[in-house]
Amino acid sequence: MHRCLRFPFLRARAASFALLACAAVLPAQAQNAPAVTATTAGTRNFPPAALRGKLVIGTMPEVTLNGKAMRTTPGFRLFSTEGRLVMAHTVAGQNLLVNYVIEPSTQWLHTAWVLTPEEAALKRP
Repeated sequence: MHRCLRFPFLRARAASFALLACAAVLPAQAQNAPAVTATTAGTRNFPPAALRGKLVIGTMPEVTLNGKAMRTTPGFRLFSTEGRLVMAHTVAGQNLLVNYVIEPSTQWLHTAWVLTPEEAALKRP
């Protein structure tokens, strides 16, 4: 049974629908800019809910924040001093001074930013 040879116009129509579906999805893949942006002074603007603390990455998802054991959310993000995403296993065991955000419903660590010396000198409200 050779159904593909019997109705070749259906194959072309299915391919065109697949192409249109892919074209419709592309704009949806655009990502929003991160909430933390660089300012002219060289420091970043952190969310108002951000707190400051010392972070030690253990075996993921386990971390130590201000001396207390804590878990990270599945979407945990760690940003370097340049604002780049850091893979947590590359800084495991290091003592990092960070600003961080806790996910409200689970009380797990959601986002952390490693601070530059200038940012560390600024006081959090």
